[in-house]
Amino acid sequence: MSTAGTLALLFFLSVTLNKQVTDGCKCVQRHPQQQFCASDVVIRAKVIGKVPSSRPQLTAYKIQTVETFKQLDKKRIQVIYSTQTSCGINLESSEYLLSGHVEDGVVVVESCDRVERWDSLSSAQKRYLSMYQKGCVCEISPCTGASCQIKMLQKKCLIRVNNVAATDDKDALRSICLPFSSGFCKWQKV
Repeated sequence: MSTAGTLALLFFLSVTLNKQVTDGCKCVQRHPQQQFCASDVVIRAKVIGKVPSSRPQLTAYKIQTVETFKQLDKKRIQVIYSTQTSCGINLESSEYLLSGHVEDGVVVVESCDRVERWDSLSSAQKRYLSMYQKGCVCEISPCTGASCQIKMLQKKCLIRVNNVAATDDKDALRSICLPFSSGFCKWQKV
């Protein structure tokens, strides 16, 4: 590679990395099923309130688990944590759908995870929570323009995105991607 090419590559990488740092917690919009499948924990929980944290840089919330949709271990979750950075969340005493990841033995929930008040979810969204696990064998892939016209892809459902990687596919957002005996995955409204 020429010197000019190397310099151009280094400039591009420095601008890209700098943008990622300055953007902080800019989250790529994902289908709720993608968030579910990527999470270690998905629960319906009542937040009791903040409690003293035994972990520096993390805010602790005492919770009461109402329903478990996904969990790596069967240990009862009584406290969840959130970072004290721009990626963190601020929870009020209310009932939520929470997804997160396990980090050093504790559940951490951040702004890019699914954090929604339970009463704001539609009945279909609540129903899909018990079905998403079956769809985790399927991949949900973004598409634009003509590439969205392909209907049958093995183990894959397509979701239309606009040019800024934001999902604008209303039908897909109201559906679940499930596998069929044929080995293909497709969107379904249940």
